[in-house]
Amino acid sequence: MTTIKKVLDSMWALAPSALKSETGIRELEESIVGKSGNPWINHENERVVSSFVLGLSITMAFAFSMESWRAATMELNPVMGQPTGDADLLAILYFLLAAFTYWVTISSMVKLTWLKSTSTALLGISTAWIIFIVSTFLIHWSLIEADWVVVWANRDLVMMGQLMKEQMTQSPGSHVCINESNCYGINQNFRLWWSLYLTFGILGGSYGASGEKPRKFLVPFFAIMGLVALIALNPTEVSYKTDTVQVKLAIATLWALVGYGLAYWYSKNNEEYKVNRLKSYLAVSAVATFFFAILIMDPPQFVKDGAEVLGGTPAQSFSEDIIAGDRTPSTWDKLAGNGIEASQWGGLFVNLIIATAGCVLGFGIGVVLAFGRQSDQAFFSIPSIAVIELVRSGPLICWLYFAVFMMPDLMDPFYNAEDIIRMLLMFGIFGGCYIAEVLRGGLQAVDSGQKEAAAALGLSPLQTKLQVELPNAVRTTLPSIISVFIGLWKDTTLLFIVNILDFFKLAKDLPNSDLRFLGDFLEPLYVTAVVFWIFAFYLSRVSMKVEKNLGLVREGGGEAA
Repeated sequence: MTTIKKVLDSMWALAPSALKSETGIRELEESIVGKSGNPWINHENERVVSSFVLGLSITMAFAFSMESWRAATMELNPVMGQPTGDADLLAILYFLLAAFTYWVTISSMVKLTWLKSTSTALLGISTAWIIFIVSTFLIHWSLIEADWVVVWANRDLVMMGQLMKEQMTQSPGSHVCINESNCYGINQNFRLWWSLYLTFGILGGSYGASGEKPRKFLVPFFAIMGLVALIALNPTEVSYKTDTVQVKLAIATLWALVGYGLAYWYSKNNEEYKVNRLKSYLAVSAVATFFFAILIMDPPQFVKDGAEVLGGTPAQSFSEDIIAGDRTPSTWDKLAGNGIEASQWGGLFVNLIIATAGCVLGFGIGVVLAFGRQSDQAFFSIPSIAVIELVRSGPLICWLYFAVFMMPDLMDPFYNAEDIIRMLLMFGIFGGCYIAEVLRGGLQAVDSGQKEAAAALGLSPLQTKLQVELPNAVRTTLPSIISVFIGLWKDTTLLFIVNILDFFKLAKDLPNSDLRFLGDFLEPLYVTAVVFWIFAFYLSRVSMKVEKNLGLVREGGGEAA
């Protein structure tokens, strides 16, 4: 008996620290399978029973994972039966899932939790087994059955679209060009990288200004960048020069670290009002980066003229020399020449730029409409109400068709906009109408005493609205605003219906890009789902962080804000 107890105590020492706490293990078990109903288990022997259950669960999970590993190894390499990395990863994931499922089941059986609460025990056990069955199926399909070559071969296509991909992979110096005489494009992808550098710098600065501790920022940041680098530099079916991409990713990482370091140092060495001013500057810079990303893709004439003044020659003017390999255009040459028209944009870039338009333009339009609807002047309130009710009464897909077929007739006398630009405007208007209604509820909740105090301080009505009412309304309605942003991000998948080459449409059409990939239609769609979930999840986490900083997480946080 003493020997068994020593073994169980040793196993317990290997358990996570959260499980070593008697209160922690009890709360975890009770939250999943309910309270113990076994009359033979008391405070003195509960630790031994928990150790026994944990050890038995680990043993059973190890046996299950080893058997799964053997089966996966034979399935991947039936002739030699040699171990593979996919089989090893499958075994590890199976072990973790099985250990948790067995632990929940055995804990309920040994501790007789169903005597205390049958519904809680059944719900906990059934949920654990459903997670186990679904997860093991997805893991087996992903690692054993699925063929991810279709995704690796087209990773650059779904990121930037076909035309921009050609400009990257069929330009001098590209990995796929056998010799320079076979290349005919002018590599314009520096335009995307410039926008990415600015975005990373602002992102790092935002985390630094928020007072985020270096460890909490650097650890996940380097983990994410490492994953991005592995995806971008994986040699499987690569169609671009990985050395160049590696350098550019390193530059983007450096921008983020510099932005974080400077903002963190500034926030630690200055008063709060100065830090808040820095945050406002970062917010304005983020909006400016959005407009910069649009303008740099197809710059206006004054930008081209400025590049010529700085020594650039329009690259298209010596395109024959580029095709012959006699001359490689510089960055100033490319800036002085034609950019990438909106009709040539594609991939994830389109989804990001249009979703950002829905957020940036939508928030600005929403503020105007919200204040207009609350105005006492019919000149402002009636048009605002009409626009809000009209746009919100129709589904987004109808307005996208409106932007494709009817908006050109309205805009042509003033501006000949391409399809994607009209989508930008339509998402901004659609998102703005929903944000207007969200902000209206926040504006109605602003205490009248604050308005009276602002008037007593001599603030004008416009200053009162922008500096008193709007900040309080945003604080109150921030979760709802983020929900609208997340909805706009997911709604960008509707672009493929109006024949915009967005991330979803390109992923859906990947099996048709090569005879090797016919029938491999599930893999790209799963990748699409994961990518959209990652961005939506990140937005929700940012919202929670901002809410916590404003004191809106716990009860009574409104007064703290």
